[in-house]
Amino acid sequence: MSRRYFERSFEGRPRVGRAAAVAVLLIIIVGSMLLFSVGHIGVGYVAIIVDPILGSTRAVGDGNYARYFFKPPWASVYTVYVATDSIHMWSEGGQLGDFPAVETLTKDGLEVKVDITVRWRVLPSEVVNLYRRFPAMDWKEKAIIPIIRETVRNLIVQFNAIETIEKRGVISAMLEEELVKAFQEEPSIHGAIILEGIDLRRIALPDAFVKAIEAKLAAEQLAIAAEYNRTRMLVLANATAAAKIIEAQGLATSRLIIANATRRAIELIAAEEGVDVGELTNLYIYLETLRDVAEKGGTIIIISDEENILLPLQTR
Repeated sequence: MSRRYFERSFEGRPRVGRAAAVAVLLIIIVGSMLLFSVGHIGVGYVAIIVDPILGSTRAVGDGNYARYFFKPPWASVYTVYVATDSIHMWSEGGQLGDFPAVETLTKDGLEVKVDITVRWRVLPSEVVNLYRRFPAMDWKEKAIIPIIRETVRNLIVQFNAIETIEKRGVISAMLEEELVKAFQEEPSIHGAIILEGIDLRRIALPDAFVKAIEAKLAAEQLAIAAEYNRTRMLVLANATAAAKIIEAQGLATSRLIIANATRRAIELIAAEEGVDVGELTNLYIYLETLRDVAEKGGTIIIISDEENILLPLQTR
């Protein structure tokens, strides 16, 4: 081969290498653009796409489905959770929930701790407006938590300490209504936050107050028991007295009937036999006395003389 041929061959290689490098570079650029232009969100999330070049902010998705989306590679993407979320506010045994329990005062000035869980969600159609009001996406800390605490305190102060125990169900229903109203009236989250429900688990009173209530209840129970026993004894006593009165009245009536019948019998016998009624009556009483002695286990000694005297002797 001639020298000219080799010169042409070596002159062509740099051109081919440069073209390949350019192609590879283009592939990398296009791939990078595609990589940074495709996003993904899962179920329960909405994506906020912020384009600083075009100066636009838009939302993608509604939280019902997972999906991919395209965006400019230079745009920023923020994800917002729009499914049901919960805020746990409790303090017990030295431990805390997401936030401490709400400390507040009752109507009679007693300090209590309210243990509560609030369920809420962000309305997908209002995600962009909510982001514009809270660019740091801290609406929970800056708006929702303060509203919950303020609403709880404003409500509990309407009840005294005892009522927080007796009317906990009423307080729970009222608190849910007041929170719905408060979320609607707060301009920064108006129409964007939906309250789904609350769980008012406990309104913790001070230990000293609880012990005082327990002691009072115990004393009341003892007083009720004592009153019950007193009433029971009175009823039993009255019943016993009434029974004895009835028994005595019955016995008296019975004896009166027997006495009248006996008197009538003695009068009839005395008339028929021509005997003195008084003597016959004495004889009857004497015989009845002997019968009573015999029924009680006594021994009767009969001594007969000219006057025919009978002497009963009691042996026990």
